[in-house]
Amino acid sequence: MKTFFTLTVLLLSIFMVFSCDALDPEEDPNELGGDTNIPIAQVGNTAMTSFFLGDPDNVNDYGSVSASTEITGKDNNGVVNVKLTADLSNYSDLYGVIPAESKIGNNKIECNLKFKMTSEGWQEYFFNKNQSPQVMFKYDCKVGDTYSFKQPDGTTITRKVTENTGQDDFQYGLMYIKTIKLEQNSTRPGIKKYIYRANHKFGLVYFQAVLEDGTSAGGYITPYNY
Repeated sequence: MKTFFTLTVLLLSIFMVFSCDALDPEEDPNELGGDTNIPIAQVGNTAMTSFFLGDPDNVNDYGSVSASTEITGKDNNGVVNVKLTADLSNYSDLYGVIPAESKIGNNKIECNLKFKMTSEGWQEYFFNKNQSPQVMFKYDCKVGDTYSFKQPDGTTITRKVTENTGQDDFQYGLMYIKTIKLEQNSTRPGIKKYIYRANHKFGLVYFQAVLEDGTSAGGYITPYNY
């Protein structure tokens, strides 16, 4: 359960010294340029998340977790602060293993995460244990591009682009959108790998953890006001 919570917190928010096959070897693949004054990165933006635990294609596996995110601040470099809140009243056993600093009482949690969101992609600040900014995805990536970084303990995390059709073929609510699909290995016990999908307008729209027992946990992130 603890690994499921960790996944949820990390990927809700809306979550490397990279080597990318398509990049020039002299270019630092962890650099992220682009315009930071984009609609998705504005203070006050909010989003909701729907969760599943089991089969992502089975509506009966979606739980009743009330969760949302809000951009509460932004610095001069375009790094945004994202506040995550969730009500785990229906998952009291999960609430019991959550770190005390994230608990606000009555089975509710709150935590703050950082992202850099630009017209070129996203960076995140939480997967690496030293909290250095790492590219999460770039919108101009190609299938086969890989992004890797080594953590302070010597383990390596690698993200690989496994799908980028350029077509509106991913169902997102009542519409279909273009997405980039990335798969990431896990160094956490109980989790085999992570899967993300990102869209150039909505950013991170889907996350999934494939657990070692064959089940999955994850959800969709849907913006309210952008």
